[in-house]
Amino acid sequence: MKLYNKNWYRLLLASMAFLAFGCDESDLEKVPLDQTSSETFWENETNATDALTAAYTQLNAGYWSHTEVVYVIDNFRSDFCQAGADVVANYPDQEAFSSYRVTDDNGRMASYWGQQYIAISTANQVIHNVPLMTDDQVQAARRTELLAEAKFLRGLFHMRLLMNWEEIVVFDFLAQSGEELFKGLSSRDEAWAAIEADFSDAADGLPVSYNDNNKGRATQGAALGFLGKAQLEQHKYEEAAATLLQVINLNEYNLEADYASLFDGSNELNNETLFELAFTSNEVGGSSVEYAGIYNVAAAEMGGWEAMLPTQALLDEMQAEGRTSTDAGKYDARLYGSIFFDDPDVDIYGYTYAEVFGAGATKLGWKKFLFRDVAPWDAPRFEASDINTPLLRYADVLLMRAEALNESGSTAAAIPLINQVRTRALMPNTTATTQAQVREAIMHERAVEFALEGSRFYDLRRWGNNVLQDAIGNSGKDGVDNFNVSSDSYLPVPASEKMSNPLID
Repeated sequence: MKLYNKNWYRLLLASMAFLAFGCDESDLEKVPLDQTSSETFWENETNATDALTAAYTQLNAGYWSHTEVVYVIDNFRSDFCQAGADVVANYPDQEAFSSYRVTDDNGRMASYWGQQYIAISTANQVIHNVPLMTDDQVQAARRTELLAEAKFLRGLFHMRLLMNWEEIVVFDFLAQSGEELFKGLSSRDEAWAAIEADFSDAADGLPVSYNDNNKGRATQGAALGFLGKAQLEQHKYEEAAATLLQVINLNEYNLEADYASLFDGSNELNNETLFELAFTSNEVGGSSVEYAGIYNVAAAEMGGWEAMLPTQALLDEMQAEGRTSTDAGKYDARLYGSIFFDDPDVDIYGYTYAEVFGAGATKLGWKKFLFRDVAPWDAPRFEASDINTPLLRYADVLLMRAEALNESGSTAAAIPLINQVRTRALMPNTTATTQAQVREAIMHERAVEFALEGSRFYDLRRWGNNVLQDAIGNSGKDGVDNFNVSSDSYLPVPASEKMSNPLID
């Protein structure tokens, strides 16, 4: 059962309506949100919370764009995900990410870039205006919390950009004029510094947890987790290890026993996810918060549109240790929780693999982000999905800290963290002991733990050009010959941005 606060979603929908659908005559008297001299909108806690909720809504790129933009950009460039038949036949601007043919006029890429800056602007509204509010308008403790949540979101939106582009425009302020909207690209060091500052400030002002009615909001653990991830991306290993230890020491998180339940709608807002993008099919005011997911994820043989498919390289990685599970005779439990493949232990909604995909077939299909008990061919609401998307899990915290410890010379301390993750997957303890062996073990664990969660390409890039080039080159995907590590490690700045911003060449 989903733990959703109906009032939270009323705020969400009200904010969406406020931003998107205009206003009545009385609203015309209000000063716009982007005016710093407002004496009407920023007058009470309810309005400030509405503005913050509007920033949260920007996490959802949109009904179609959640899978057809965000999933595409975050997953298609990796060696473990490839464009499916529907995308290959009908959507060249999506397929270009899978075959490494993205150019600066790609519409999906421009949409992703633009949406993040809309989100940053929405967060900046809160960050700029809430500190100007008086104690009579909103109590100081609540102002601190509102500001911390907005800074967390701004840091996350900037980080999404910096993970995909080598240089980005950093807006760590609310533009007060048209001229201030034109900024040049910041260096990576400058951008990372702004992101770290936002996550650090957020961690200082956020609570460790919320009651059930407010689950899903940013917490101190989420801010520290993303701060640790940002530090790891920069190879700040000792800092990352220390930050991620703070998350562990909160004693708020654990690994859920059932790996598959994290992605099938049966166990959402659980104690493993530090932060997740929440959806609901429950209508509030005639609307719901869903995305076009089921048919995009599901293979054609399962009734889906087959927008994306796993690669043989992923199956090979997941089967690399053989049938060594502590559940005798089986592979790693994460394999069964992630993809459908030809195996006697694979159950596809009551059918065998051969009954669904055909005798002798070798095709792979995604299992992650499909409902546990409702097959795609029986989905009652066509393509709609309300399955939450985990954005940061405790398993990631453990493996990131293990990586940071190992790379900073504390190899022995990294091994128990790896084993925690393996134990949940019903796998025996790692046999790795040296720094090089533990590095390889961590690479393997991340590969099988986070399939289709948008981290694989970024992991490969963090591990170095040789690792990235080899993985893509050996993926077996169509278009791998197009991949050039020097030009394809990051996306090009959208042509539309360069045309509209005179400070970007």
